[in-house]
Amino acid sequence: MIDLFKANYDGIMKAFWETNYMMIYSMLTVFFISLPLGIMLFAFSRDYLLKNRAVYEGLSISLNALRSVPFLIFVFILIPVNRFLFKTAFGNLAATLPLALVSISIYSRFVEQALLNVPKKIIDRAISMGATKLQIIRYFLLPSIKSDLILSFTSVTISLLSYSTVMGVIGAGGLGEFAYRYGYQEYDYNLMYLVVIIFVIYVFIIQSIGYGLAKNYINKKRKKFSTYIKFISTMQCGKVNS
Repeated sequence: MIDLFKANYDGIMKAFWETNYMMIYSMLTVFFISLPLGIMLFAFSRDYLLKNRAVYEGLSISLNALRSVPFLIFVFILIPVNRFLFKTAFGNLAATLPLALVSISIYSRFVEQALLNVPKKIIDRAISMGATKLQIIRYFLLPSIKSDLILSFTSVTISLLSYSTVMGVIGAGGLGEFAYRYGYQEYDYNLMYLVVIIFVIYVFIIQSIGYGLAKNYINKKRKKFSTYIKFISTMQCGKVNS
């Protein structure tokens, strides 16, 4: 396998960076759109925030429509849109639009679900303290779901990596197209298996980074909570002694 990798090094690395290009630009788009969109979905479904059933249903139906279309067909449907936006229907840039839209529909739902799982007592506490709607979201809801956001973003990134393998149909390249063109079509199955191994390593790295970040945040949160409990205990002991 090492000799095979060395013999195809240039082609594999070119395909690897093509995949990274699609992944990075798509995931940046996903993060900056899906997070506020998921918050909006939650806010428009809650009385204490911005409840508006019509807006919620409109957003919900739109996201469900994006998720329901088979991805390969969705890529073809967006070809005219790519021509209008980017003046081309082929290449890495054209690939980012279908990848981003599908991932946005998935991650927005993850954000909404994470917010729905926030314990009611946290929201009640925020309301009793007189927090504004923006303060409820910023200081109470979002800090409660940070680890969920990290883990779900990791999951979406891995799904996006899988979706990127079919983008060769519009000339976007990537590891998926490389495995198909130079592995499967050339009957070089060892090369195809090598690319599969690269994908496995890629997924393992993404999963490890995501899990590590989430675990680090949870540990910091526990330390802060322990410090807070110790402080409260010290204050109570001081009052008793006095």
